[in-house]
Amino acid sequence: MTSNETDNGTQSLLRYTAKRDVTGALVYVFCMRADNRQMALEPLVTRALQRGEIHELIVSQSPDIDPGKPVPDVAYIGFFEIEQGGIAEVGDDVFAGDRRLGRLAGFDLTHMPNHLNVVVATDQALTGAELSLALGAPIVFRTPAGARPAPEGIHLKL
Repeated sequence: MTSNETDNGTQSLLRYTAKRDVTGALVYVFCMRADNRQMALEPLVTRALQRGEIHELIVSQSPDIDPGKPVPDVAYIGFFEIEQGGIAEVGDDVFAGDRRLGRLAGFDLTHMPNHLNVVVATDQALTGAELSLALGAPIVFRTPAGARPAPEGIHLKL
C-alpha cells in the first residue's frame, strides 16, 4: 500500500491536481495465465506511456500487490497500443471496454526496452479471452472516482 492510499487500497490523496486519461486499444488478446510467475514489480509509482507504444496488460488476484513486491499468479489480458499518452500512476482505475479491471498495482520491466508489463490488482483474474475482449477494445487508465489532491503544503511519502 502506498502512503497516499487508504487501508482498503483506494487512493485518497493525489500528488497532482489534474491528469488526463491514458487511452489505448487492444492489439493482441491473450488466453493464458501463469501460476507462480513471481513477477517483480519495480519500486516505481508512475510511468509515462507515450502515443504509439505497445505494452502488456496483466491482472492478478494476489493480495497486497504494490510497487516493490512480487506477484505470484497472473492472468494475461493482452497487448495494447497507446492512443492518447500521459502518466499512468499506481492507484489508477484500469478499464477494458466498459469493464473496470481493477487498480493499477505497478510495472514490471522484464521485457524492456521492448514493452512494459502493466500489472493490475483485481478481484477476478480472467484472461482477455475469458473477458470476451476483442481486438480494438478500449483500454483506459483513469484517476479513481472520489480521489482528491493533497492540500498544499502536505508532503506525501512515495
